[in-house]
Amino acid sequence: MSAADSNLSDRTAPVLDWLASPLSDDADLELATLVRHLDELGRSDVSRSQLQRCLDLLHTRSMAISRQFRGRLAVASLPLTLGLHRSATRLVSALGKLVIWHEEVLNEIRHRLVRTLRRNPATISAKALELLGEQLTVAHLAGNSAPYDFWLKAHSLYAGSGAEAEPGQGDEAPESAKAAYKYLLAFSAAHPEGLTGKEICWLSEFIAGNASSTSIRHSPPGDDELGWFWLDPDQDTQPMSIHRRHPPDLDGLLYFSGEELARRATSLIDRLEGDAPPPSDFHAGLDRAEAASLLRRVREYWACPPRREHSRRRSQYAVRVCCGLDTIWKMLRDPGLPRQALYSSEWMVINESPTGYAIMQVTGTASDLTAGMALALRRSDGEPWTLCVVRWIRTETPEQIELGLQVLANSAKPVTVGFRNANRTRPMSPALVLPPVLALGRQQSILAPAGTYSARRFMLVSDTNRLYIAQGRLLSLDMQTAAVELFQYEIDPYPL
Repeated sequence: MSAADSNLSDRTAPVLDWLASPLSDDADLELATLVRHLDELGRSDVSRSQLQRCLDLLHTRSMAISRQFRGRLAVASLPLTLGLHRSATRLVSALGKLVIWHEEVLNEIRHRLVRTLRRNPATISAKALELLGEQLTVAHLAGNSAPYDFWLKAHSLYAGSGAEAEPGQGDEAPESAKAAYKYLLAFSAAHPEGLTGKEICWLSEFIAGNASSTSIRHSPPGDDELGWFWLDPDQDTQPMSIHRRHPPDLDGLLYFSGEELARRATSLIDRLEGDAPPPSDFHAGLDRAEAASLLRRVREYWACPPRREHSRRRSQYAVRVCCGLDTIWKMLRDPGLPRQALYSSEWMVINESPTGYAIMQVTGTASDLTAGMALALRRSDGEPWTLCVVRWIRTETPEQIELGLQVLANSAKPVTVGFRNANRTRPMSPALVLPPVLALGRQQSILAPAGTYSARRFMLVSDTNRLYIAQGRLLSLDMQTAAVELFQYEIDPYPL
């Protein structure tokens, strides 16, 4: 062995020794070690063969480290603490660096026209796409969007993986690359910015086990096919629903369908809501009711994503914000509560439409924000509160927070409700009665904490001005999120 080769071996030896050691329980230590070794490999003049030998092991180790952080991010509220946000950012960056190295190895293989079992472009592409899938999942867990050039990398890796070659070539690598690419498309199409950390982790496992059943093709779908998305491989953009925006008249577009995922979600919902035991591969993290609620929401995005009915106009004015159903309920019951107990940060509306807002935090510190939670806002003390639900959260840094809101009502009345269920006794829950919205065909409705609804009939108690007790009858369940549920009701003319 030459002195140069010996020097190179010495430079990679600490990395290989660490990769051969067992994974410790200290996720922060593991991430710091990963980042340090990546920096060392980036500075040293390591040959491509040695780098690829490290890449295979680094891929496995980095995925295991990311799984450790998934557990911490799943239970964290947004915005993340400074320490956890820093760790998530470093992890996303480390995964991205590994993707770049996979791309460099691929470019060298194509340049030298060398294809061996250890240097199979399809296998390398599949591993890089898996890293991109983990990078996208962690980014959304941290409240971020996909990194710059993320989708261009994904489209390029898929195109160069051979996944679109004719079947029957006896190579499973293209199928693994296609499955990893489909994971990216299905995960992005499920609107993950509108999910909680626990929901993102559970959904990631569900998609990973079912993404291969989805379809990708070059020909556009028919007019009656609504569950399709289009992609322009030359643009750094995520899948766009045909139902929401028609594809441009360009050659080379790809089309992705999530209809099979929607059907599998429906099948699992029926099983979770019935008496049958959950399937053997049912993932931990959510109980049966929570998983069914999640699947109902993402099924709509896969089958027929909602169309935006109103354009949003730019705005810039300050609003006061009250977060959380319980806090809103207390505020409406007792308007004289100290302002500091209700809201400690100032927000600004940056765009709005008749059905929603996008707001940005200006001053103060927000905490315990989750997608799907209730939120009330108003411009001044003399105006009524507008009741909304948080549709998405973006927080590139702990100090920079943006929320997307869907308007539910312009007024609300605090009550308590309790459902009559012979199988289980439940305490009365705080809830808000919302006025009917005739334009939407919605009757009087109730916004209650998630999990409140359990039967057709319930008791309603109001004691703000005078005591009022009635029995209500549920008409329809219109919305379910991880935090709240909205259902229409009527006063039962024949109470039991």
